[in-house]
This record gives sequence, C-alpha cells and structure tokens, in this order.
Amino acid sequence: MSQHDGRPPSADWVAQEMEQMLRECNALIESHDEQLRRLRTAIAQIESDRQCACDNRDKAQQVLDALHSAAREGQQLRAARGQSPNPHLHVVPNAEDASAAPTAPEGSASEAAALPEGNQVVLIGGERSVTIMKVISTDARRHWSVQAVTEELGEPRDAVRRNRAVLETLCDRGALVRQESDDSDRRSKKKVFYQLAAPWQAA
Repeated sequence: MSQHDGRPPSADWVAQEMEQMLRECNALIESHDEQLRRLRTAIAQIESDRQCACDNRDKAQQVLDALHSAAREGQQLRAARGQSPNPHLHVVPNAEDASAAPTAPEGSASEAAALPEGNQVVLIGGERSVTIMKVISTDARRHWSVQAVTEELGEPRDAVRRNRAVLETLCDRGALVRQESDDSDRRSKKKVFYQLAAPWQAA
C-alpha cells in the first residue's frame, strides 16, 4: 500500500505499517533470543569445562607437590644414611662389654683372632652369613677370595655367586672390608678379597 502524493496517510495505512513493523521486530527479537539462548548454553558449557580443568589442575598440582616432597625426603634419608658408617646394622655400643659377657654365642667376636681394635661389635643374622663369618674368623689377617671361602665351606663352584653376594652384604654392614688386587692383568677383572673388619656376634 502506498499513499497518494500530497495526501495525509490514512489510519488504516498507518495501522498496517505498524503491524508490519511489529512482525519484523518480533521476528528479530525471537531470532536474537534464540541466539542468546545458544550463547548462554555455550557459555555454561565453557564455564563447566573450565571449572573441571581447574579442579584437575589443582589435583595434579597436589600430586606433583607430594611427589616432590617425597623425593626430597628420600634424598634427605639417603644423605643421612650415607653419613652413617654402618646404616643397616644394630651395633652393640661397647665392644669390651660384649667380649666380657660370661657366655658368648657361638661364632662371636671371642672366636676371631687379631680383630681390629676400637671397632664396635657387629651383629650378624642369617645362617649363611654367620657360617661365612666363622670361616673368615679362622684367620682374621687373611685376605679371603670368594673361591677360597667357597672351598672352605666345601661347596661346589656353583655356590661362588651366592657366596659373593653374601660377602658383599657383609661388607655393606661393616663386618668385612673389600679390597681389590693391584697386580691383576689389566685385560681381566681385578681380583677381589675380603678381610675381617670388626668384631661380630651372631644375632
């Protein structure tokens, strides 16, 4: 509908124009409302995802902090352990008191000849460890090879590896001292010997 030139618009024409404008505005408003609903839904999902990510980040940070703390404690424990000469041992405080006991256990320090003086008595546990210590104590000054110990025990060569592991453990505990021979062939492994390092008792 159009108005004639020079004539004022009629009421019907104006009403129809306003109705058309209302329809256009309603359609535009409805379209924008739908877009706003979608945006709000998307924003809510983004906020939910963000909160989940924040929670996971906090948990991961807590786990990481706990791991770092445990690692530091482990390092401190290893450092403190390294400062102790015999960290794995239960030691009798006074070697003289132990040797003065009225009835010393079999395989005790009283059986060993020429033991190093001033060392604390080392308690040895385990049947094989005690047996090996008895063999070495028969000659405290001797440098024992693992083969010699195995022969004294009357065991086959297959037992050498097991006896070597026990001897190394006894060194770690301070009962024996480990020495390497300097006159070995450079192309071969150095010969290893073990010698009594401290008085000992069977635990």
